[in-house]
Amino acid sequence: MKRLLFLVSTLLALSGAGAPVQAADVSSINNQSAVFSNDDGQSTTLDDSTQANRAAAKSLRIPSRTPTPTEGYRWPTRSLKIYMATQDKPLQQAFRDAVRAWNKTGAVHIKWCHDEDRADIIARDGSLSSTAPTPTVGYTSAQLGSTSTEYNPDTHALIQAKSTLDPNQLDYTSRHFRTAVAEHELGHSLGLAHAPEYMHSVMIPRNVRTGITKEDRTTIRLLYGLDR
Repeated sequence: MKRLLFLVSTLLALSGAGAPVQAADVSSINNQSAVFSNDDGQSTTLDDSTQANRAAAKSLRIPSRTPTPTEGYRWPTRSLKIYMATQDKPLQQAFRDAVRAWNKTGAVHIKWCHDEDRADIIARDGSLSSTAPTPTVGYTSAQLGSTSTEYNPDTHALIQAKSTLDPNQLDYTSRHFRTAVAEHELGHSLGLAHAPEYMHSVMIPRNVRTGITKEDRTTIRLLYGLDR
């Protein structure tokens, strides 16, 4: 048995007025600032799955300098399988739009599959609202999306990623907004990290206003060895 690291990347949004965002607050969701956090998880044990064995096969080269920061790991293959675990139509649309957008970079080819056990990436929904008090009096935080990844620290190879979008926060937002959140989460599932706020990137922790940028395309191609 080998070790893995478990990383959870979360996308948070401040709602305002001290209550979770409701369906009626569509305009406030589209105009609010999105706040991301990136928390390191704990070490655990690798299983003997096909994905784990593939990740252990060889050490991967990770570029040291990229326009958009990376997490220091990637998939050992550019052909990936993704499973749609949500039945929520708006979120399905957002995930499909995000997959098409990342495929257009030419760095990866993500294909939908019908077998969750064979999938590299799981696209799912879930309630991510936090009931914990926030440091800012009069405000509560609600997560829009969250991505967890398993990877082999010895080879820098991803084993599995799970991206979750919260339908309670996103179903009544615009398609553009939902897609931007999904692109950000899938960016984490491919090995991208949060970008500084001064950059032009879909991985910026605040103000999700744009999709995948030129900087993101360059980074994902560098990460997967297409450009040197």
